[in-house]
Amino acid sequence: MTERLVCRVVVTDNIVCTLDKVPYAPEMQVSDDELEVSTRLSQNNLRNGRLDGTYYFEDPGRARQFAILCLDFAKRLIDRTIDRLEAADFPGELPCGNPRHRHD
Repeated sequence: MTERLVCRVVVTDNIVCTLDKVPYAPEMQVSDDELEVSTRLSQNNLRNGRLDGTYYFEDPGRARQFAILCLDFAKRLIDRTIDRLEAADFPGELPCGNPRHRHD
């Protein structure tokens, strides 16, 4: 009998760090329902200001699309930060940060 594999997408600090196949385990939330995955993504972002989490998919194409969606989110966040920096006039201190991301 062949082992069931699922696609895993690991997002850390809004960056896709892993896209691979792993053996299925019953505790994994595997979904190909776009609404369910979008809801989890949104909940993670609201909870900690990041998309961070481990997401599982049956279909490799959906895992790839999801990874691209996450990276596009990060790209837009970076582009907005660049725009703010280019438009800012810093008369001394450098007050720039993403208010949703907590730093030490």
